[in-house]
Amino acid sequence: MVKANHMMPEREGGYRTHCIRCGTCCTKGGPTLHKEDAILFAKGILKIFHVYTLRKGEIVRNIDGTLMVLEQEIIKTKGQGEAWTCIFYDDDQKACNVYGHRPIECRALKCWDLRGFKEIRARPCLQRRDLIKPDDGIPKIMRAHEQRCAYETLWSAVERLRGADSGKAVKEILELLQYDHYMRHLLAEKLKMAPNAMDFFFGRPLTATIRMFGLCVKQEGDTFLLVPMDSLSSRHEQASIEPRCGVVTEKRGKPYCYFEKETTSYPSS
Repeated sequence: MVKANHMMPEREGGYRTHCIRCGTCCTKGGPTLHKEDAILFAKGILKIFHVYTLRKGEIVRNIDGTLMVLEQEIIKTKGQGEAWTCIFYDDDQKACNVYGHRPIECRALKCWDLRGFKEIRARPCLQRRDLIKPDDGIPKIMRAHEQRCAYETLWSAVERLRGADSGKAVKEILELLQYDHYMRHLLAEKLKMAPNAMDFFFGRPLTATIRMFGLCVKQEGDTFLLVPMDSLSSRHEQASIEPRCGVVTEKRGKPYCYFEKETTSYPSS
């Protein structure tokens, strides 16, 4: 017998035992990909511009709703625009556009019984190196980016914002944001790399993920301002993560610093 804590209530006094095509599982975000899903790329069903990488050190929301820091990278299917809804979900039809070849997590997920899904979640996740040829030139650039823009470095700098060397911490944060931001522009311009593939190769832009630390970046012409978030509540991480990271609340609404694009340095190809 399935225990109640594995099951999804359908109505008072009963439990759901089948899919009703409500779309809830698809609108809460795409699946994490596992080693078994590599074949979907080999067959051309999934392409790198369909997915993005969450890098080691990023904060994600677990299946039980709790926040956790990733101990290793994972790859997920993208959402639709600003929404979390999986890129392959057709809301009008309440159906998946790749249903016959959907990732293994999607095949295992039964909202009325999560045991199979949890078993799949424990399996090894797909990583970027599983999809990139070793002799391709991009891994060298990826390693340089990973070393320069590690979340461990960003965590350390953010946590020092309230200390005596807060000025140095701000400078480090801005340099990381600058490197990540303009490296992507350079690769698109010089190597003709598709912009919609950047999130796979290098993860989400730091100018976006900095929000999980209670900070945001505002652009004024060619100048970028790093400021504390005020009432920006579009990302669920802010409310829970800001207290832990000790974002400087007494400077709320005032820019910490700025950087100009002319001072950017890039990795060699």
